[in-house]
Amino acid sequence: MTGWVEHARIWILCLGFFVFVPAGLLAKQSMAAVFIITALLLLISAAITKPRALLPPRTLGILFAIFVAYVIMTHVLLTDCESCATRALWKLPMLALVLWVTSSGAAVIKSNVRHRIGLWLLAGLTTGICIAAIDLSNNALIYRTLSGQEHDYEVPLFRYNRATTALVLLSWPAAGWLWASGRRSGAIVLILFSLAIAAFGDSASALASGLVALLVAVFAVITPSATLLAGFGGTIVFTVMAPLIFINLLDWARPFTGSIPPSVQDRIEIWHHSAMAVLEKPLTGHGIGAIRERKLDPDLAELYIYFVKPPTHPHDAAIQLWLEVGGIGLSIFLVLLWVAIRSVRYMEHPWRGAMLATVAGIIFSAFVSYGLWQETWLGIIGMTAIAFRALTKGPDRPRA
Repeated sequence: MTGWVEHARIWILCLGFFVFVPAGLLAKQSMAAVFIITALLLLISAAITKPRALLPPRTLGILFAIFVAYVIMTHVLLTDCESCATRALWKLPMLALVLWVTSSGAAVIKSNVRHRIGLWLLAGLTTGICIAAIDLSNNALIYRTLSGQEHDYEVPLFRYNRATTALVLLSWPAAGWLWASGRRSGAIVLILFSLAIAAFGDSASALASGLVALLVAVFAVITPSATLLAGFGGTIVFTVMAPLIFINLLDWARPFTGSIPPSVQDRIEIWHHSAMAVLEKPLTGHGIGAIRERKLDPDLAELYIYFVKPPTHPHDAAIQLWLEVGGIGLSIFLVLLWVAIRSVRYMEHPWRGAMLATVAGIIFSAFVSYGLWQETWLGIIGMTAIAFRALTKGPDRPRA
């Protein structure tokens, strides 16, 4: 029984990696479903074969419990957003699933089958690259054919943005596996192909995050510890300063308004609107998803060109945390983040560089693009972290 379940766990990983990016290119919301199914099946199979492996690091579990308790308390007692408490109950379990499956031993496998996992991941990424190349150059030919929309005149390219980001990020654990296996040229080609797809598509943030990851990978080879500390330190500084930065960014950018792309100008205005809201409740925040409920102040509306109605999220994780959980919740979350990634420094070359590059790409994307609680975004992070857990020995220090 145990041997059969362990065999099934390996195939769960193989199939999850193979379908994740291709499915996302054809139906972007499917990435959340693929991650959830993969994660739950991994946890169930691990519970049968090695129950103790399900335990996450104690410190991580305690910090997450503190964060959840804080969110519940503030959303029930201190926020005015009626729908935010309900929204938090839907969003927090997804974050819990990501942290649980990636910090426990549910995705850790024996070294003699890692080669199979790497091949299936590489096959999935290669299939995704082929689908993206065909659809981006032929007006979504595959998507229109499979969805029965052959006669649609045009399919917007932004529908591929999330899957393109997943392709860029997942290319790093695959490249790490190729490099560690002696296929260095293959690792370089894979990274370059993922960047080419991002450049060919509509997602500027995917391309930029890929380039940032590449730059960080180079520095990580030269000085890994300094790269980790500088990256995390820079993230903290930007996150803490985000309200001040975004309140002033609108004025700083005003002389260049005519030359700034509309999508960028729209983000600047959303960030300004969010930063102004932070000033009202800087300690406890307004609640998860509160920006959806906030009406646009007429005085602020005169400052904006493209921002005319509340967005679903602020398009920046730093200002989103400030807005939703305040400075107190933000502090807890940053400590939680550090505990989750601190074991990166114990990884061996080339995995350490690949992991630092991936973390840099994730942080950059979180600062310019996706909402912190979006299921597809958390699914992308989760599948990428699972890939590292499955393909490496596992950065298991410190466990406490």
